[in-house]
Amino acid sequence: MKMTHAGAVTFRFTDGRPLFLIVSSSTGAHWVLPRGHIEAGENAEAAALRELCEEAGVVGNIVAPLSLQCFQKSGERVIAQYYLVQAVAEIQAMENRTAKWVDGEDALQVLSFEEARRALGEGAEWLARQKSGPTDIDRSAI
Repeated sequence: MKMTHAGAVTFRFTDGRPLFLIVSSSTGAHWVLPRGHIEAGENAEAAALRELCEEAGVVGNIVAPLSLQCFQKSGERVIAQYYLVQAVAEIQAMENRTAKWVDGEDALQVLSFEEARRALGEGAEWLARQKSGPTDIDRSAI
């Protein structure tokens, strides 16, 4: 399967607990995760981080790859590689979208699409497993 899109399940810690980033869709009608096409000459990791910056104005570091998500969008078969990304800085977004940080349960309730809920759930589970062992996660980042 050839990946067509890449996206980010982005988190930061607030008061010791992870919050996840959700953004409004380009139409404003849905809540989604930052995601977009992988451009020519670009790998999936770079595409995920680029889309995160463009859509939400967030700079991040990839912590782990998540499962591929396959779905149909406007008649197109989409194969999206999501990554778990830790936010490290905020900049001016290139797109005019609303972004907000919410806890995992709230994110799962408001995300509009099943593929995004699956990716976020997987990222939240990955983070929960890290509490008991050594990790490269910076709990003091933004």
